[in-house]
Amino acid sequence: MNYFSIAALYIGINIILKLALAYRVIFMRRNMKTGMGDGGNTKLQRAIRAHANATEYMPLAMIGLLALMQTGTNPIVAHTLGASFTIGRCLHAYGLSTNGGISYGRFIGTVLSTLSMFVIAILCILSIFA
Repeated sequence: MNYFSIAALYIGINIILKLALAYRVIFMRRNMKTGMGDGGNTKLQRAIRAHANATEYMPLAMIGLLALMQTGTNPIVAHTLGASFTIGRCLHAYGLSTNGGISYGRFIGTVLSTLSMFVIAILCILSIFA
């Protein structure tokens, strides 16, 4: 597995997660006959936010992971960061979709996602000194 294949793996998984979140919003809007917005439905609001949150975080993390792979990062480090971010996004989406308040899934997902993004960012910056 070359360096870009590792990034491609996590990019592909995150795209599938993003599509699943989008489909969930579409399905809920069709069932509720809500063409735009959330119609005041809290379940739909959470689904929209889970989808939007993925839209906000996934691109930066995947670009960062791809850039990090360009630097020749250790594959184990890359897999650890890619998997941590992806698991974090799954947990966050699940936690947010099932509970509008604080939930363990949302909390752990946020910690995993942001921590892995932070490490990706630091490693990208440090790579210019290597």
